[in-house]
Amino acid sequence: MATASKNEAKELFSEIPMRTWRWLGVNELPQPAGVTGQLQQNTLQVAEAKAQEVVYVNRKGGAQDLHIDVAAGAKLHLVNVQLAPADAAYTSRIKVHVAENATFSYTVVEGGARHTASELTVELAGDASRADVWGLYFGDGQRKIDLNYIIRQQGKHTEANMQVRGALLGQSEKTFRGTLDFLEGTKGSVGRENEEVTLLSDAVRNRSVPIMLSHEDDVDGHHAVSIGKMDEAKLFYLMSRGLDLAEAQRLVVEASFNPVLDRIADKDLRTEIDTYLQGRLGE
Repeated sequence: MATASKNEAKELFSEIPMRTWRWLGVNELPQPAGVTGQLQQNTLQVAEAKAQEVVYVNRKGGAQDLHIDVAAGAKLHLVNVQLAPADAAYTSRIKVHVAENATFSYTVVEGGARHTASELTVELAGDASRADVWGLYFGDGQRKIDLNYIIRQQGKHTEANMQVRGALLGQSEKTFRGTLDFLEGTKGSVGRENEEVTLLSDAVRNRSVPIMLSHEDDVDGHHAVSIGKMDEAKLFYLMSRGLDLAEAQRLVVEASFNPVLDRIADKDLRTEIDTYLQGRLGE
């Protein structure tokens, strides 16, 4: 009986739309080991011209699978917060279909778990459909974060915005894959993608993979990545005001995360997230 080769590929959770940068090893997201519990499957349907906000909070880990349909003229704000313990594994797969003149807003916090694998796929299928995606991630210790966010623009005059903020310390690893895909027929469409990551340790491993694909000439697409250590001048200023290094670092990271957290209407949930993250920054 044949045995598996040591070089045999691991079970995959997700892939980027177009295979590239093969030498970097960023094309696939491996399935995290040790995902426990029953798969949590849900379907959301927002009726035509309706507005809705839905909040999911995961404090245990496990697997989430969510399918969403935003009908014509409707608006959905989905808040997805993951604060799983450090010994848990977590996967999230979210697929969204956005119809004509509809808006999908997404606020996501990838804050916990030993290994996170997260896939978001948004199909801007209708003309003048919109996606507004804001996310944050935080890695410390030996946590591993694998993210794959994809927005496909199919209709005319669609609008996509993807803004991600992150911080890494300890020996954590993170790969963020962000794709804007302008399909043929998306004339007049606009896409913006930006990731900002702060490195708080020399031992972290960060990989940022911005991808822009276009099958149409009449589109306006932009993507950018900002990666760097904490601004020494900013730290010096804060410490000159009486803060120690840890306190100064917490303030800088908090300022980076605020644009994402401010989108969460539930004050108690915002406080829980802030306490969870700031407590780990102080360790």
